[in-house]
Amino acid sequence: MEASFWHNCWQKDSIGFHQDQVHPFLTQYISPLLSSQDTKVFVPLCGKSLDMFFWAEHMKVVGCELSEIACRDFFQDHGITYEQHDETPFVRYSKDEVVLYQGDIFDLDKETIGDFQWIYDRAALIALPQALQAKYVSYIRGLIKDGVKLALISLEFPPEELSGPPFPIFEQDIAEYFDGLSVELIASRDIENKQFARRVFDVSYLKEKLYIISQ
Repeated sequence: MEASFWHNCWQKDSIGFHQDQVHPFLTQYISPLLSSQDTKVFVPLCGKSLDMFFWAEHMKVVGCELSEIACRDFFQDHGITYEQHDETPFVRYSKDEVVLYQGDIFDLDKETIGDFQWIYDRAALIALPQALQAKYVSYIRGLIKDGVKLALISLEFPPEELSGPPFPIFEQDIAEYFDGLSVELIASRDIENKQFARRVFDVSYLKEKLYIISQ
């Protein structure tokens, strides 16, 4: 899956993956885990997710997103004036507690992100085909150190019933990808109406799971 695929999605406003509300897992399960020591979260492949507003209420947010349209719309959709700076190979969009780096996530290094205590993946891993999942997981694993927790939301459905993206990620996949790390299943919910973000899927079942992954 090439970068052009995602650029075309944003250019055509074909963003069925975008959620129009904050994910309920955040207030119900993540909020109680936050502490005053948590000062920053990193959000890979962030799109223009409203979930970043939840995080910004608690700490600084650093996101990385391929699409210029997504970065711009995150602010403009809510009437927020932002600053834009060219920091090759990225363009940096920022306002107060939120900084979005527009570009290829694999070019974004730890030094640019700075110190952080959380990584939040709502729909990054599940957006990637298997050929890219391993590369992405390797990148994320390189960011998980002492004091860093990854909150990852997976999506499960029969793979033969729907061709992605999104792609299903099962518990066994999580266990294999994050072997050697602490993996805790925090929450699970069946999506009865089969609606994921703005799309309704024709599948037998649809389930979301929340994992906390750390050293």
